[in-house]
Amino acid sequence: MPFERAKIIIKQASIGTGVKVTLAKVRGAQAKMKFTVNETVAKSFGWSGGDKLEVLIGNGPDHGLLRLRKNNSLSDAAEVVHRKANKGDYFQVSLGHQPMFVDRVEAARWCQFEKVEDGYVEIVLPRWADETAPAKKPALLPIVSQQPPKRGGTVTADLMGDPPPGRREMLAKVGGMAVE
Repeated sequence: MPFERAKIIIKQASIGTGVKVTLAKVRGAQAKMKFTVNETVAKSFGWSGGDKLEVLIGNGPDHGLLRLRKNNSLSDAAEVVHRKANKGDYFQVSLGHQPMFVDRVEAARWCQFEKVEDGYVEIVLPRWADETAPAKKPALLPIVSQQPPKRGGTVTADLMGDPPPGRREMLAKVGGMAVE
């Protein structure tokens, strides 16, 4: 019997950006958004278990972006929950149902993020957020009327925008007035 050596490829769970988002539904309820942040990334943000996060959700052209900032003085804020696991500790942030996004189950996806002004962390949501984005208005282009070419005129002057004939006399008159 011929056998061939198996190629074993294992992807580590830590490969990625360090921030994941998922949408989960339980027994027909509305989808709830939950973020998972690895310990290293959370510490770089200055987050720890029990912290409260101010959450801003982008709308209009910023649809699909979220901004999170540590602010323990708010009463209505998302809480950072510390979780222990065999492969390393992590933090969870639950945002509950957000009606401006799809209402279905979505597997965990890595998200791009960056630190922006005023201590916010801006997170770019996966493609499913684009499905509920407001329709973009088509850009209006200016209407340019094209006139047929003149017969007997100079093509170069028409194309290149040469000044009208007699411009030297015009400049002499304007120059003469300014000198006087």
